[in-house]
Amino acid sequence: MLPSGRRLAETRSGHEKTLLSRQIEATDEQIDGLVRELYGLTAEEIEIVKETTA
Repeated sequence: MLPSGRRLAETRSGHEKTLLSRQIEATDEQIDGLVRELYGLTAEEIEIVKETTA
């Protein structure tokens, strides 16, 4: 994540910024999914977490 964030900050091309932003979002979602799985969260608990962090 950190190298992608640095590249995003350094990128000047709009297209490349969009691609990097999408990559970062996808990676973030994967991490969130792994954490939810690790803690065995229910669908209800996941919604609570999403609401409080949005």
